[in-house]
Amino acid sequence: MGKIAIITDSTSDITKDMIEKYDIKVFPLQIIYKSRIYRDKVDITPEQIYRDMEKEVPKTSLPLTADVVKTFDSLKAEGYTDVLGVFISSGLSGTYNMVRNIAIDYEDSMNIELIDSKSISWGMGFALIEGAKAVEEGKTFTEVTDIVKEGLKNTRAFFVIPTLYYLKKGGRMGRVEGTLGDMLNIKPIVSVDEAGDGQYFTVKKVRGRKKSLAAIYDVVEGALKGKKAFDVAVLHGGAQEEADAIAEKFRALEGVRTVVETQVSPVIGVHTGPGLVALCISTEEGLPRLKEDK
Repeated sequence: MGKIAIITDSTSDITKDMIEKYDIKVFPLQIIYKSRIYRDKVDITPEQIYRDMEKEVPKTSLPLTADVVKTFDSLKAEGYTDVLGVFISSGLSGTYNMVRNIAIDYEDSMNIELIDSKSISWGMGFALIEGAKAVEEGKTFTEVTDIVKEGLKNTRAFFVIPTLYYLKKGGRMGRVEGTLGDMLNIKPIVSVDEAGDGQYFTVKKVRGRKKSLAAIYDVVEGALKGKKAFDVAVLHGGAQEEADAIAEKFRALEGVRTVVETQVSPVIGVHTGPGLVALCISTEEGLPRLKEDK
């Protein structure tokens, strides 16, 4: 019987309890200030990011090579035969390609499958947890890999960003319109192109914060119409009360199995600024490809 490891990066936003329960290995990305460097979720919290943003907007970077190498070395030493990794969209970060290049040196001793999620946060989190449960149930590596890939196909992530300034500053705009949108108080509902380039794009354009929060709920509820069972993750970046209100609405829906509520990672916070609200949904019944609002 093989020994299977699940690996990911810190932008998956899986909670600490789940990481410990399923022994998931997480590579923290880096947050870089002029005078100091932090590892995402290890040395810094989202609150610290938002508190200091008026003074300095940091940059972000890939996980430390040493962290990735150390993890692969440990897995090899501990007798793991198979490694399944799911990472932030390659359209948003170079993390997937970086890990893939390092993994080549371990392919003689372990069977390694790395997946570009074409998503972010719980857009990959749901599939990761399903994969980890499958490992716990004793399924084969092929079965676990198939479950994760199918889970990614059946998950969508949506975001309301209070300002596009930070996305633009960090070079993560993708196909989302920038300066003009801010001038017109447009708060776009943004997603990640899971079937294309894995970059951000606009699902719907809404004017004003209050309307945008109502719209993201409506968009997601519409995508779930007719689904007998589904899971929801409600995430935020310094917007606890608004996230709580939306989570309660989902908990009241027929067919909901779980509602996960947590903060986005500090790295995500760097690129969105305070006030982010994100909704990620997963259903075994499948979800349509999202249309871009051009």
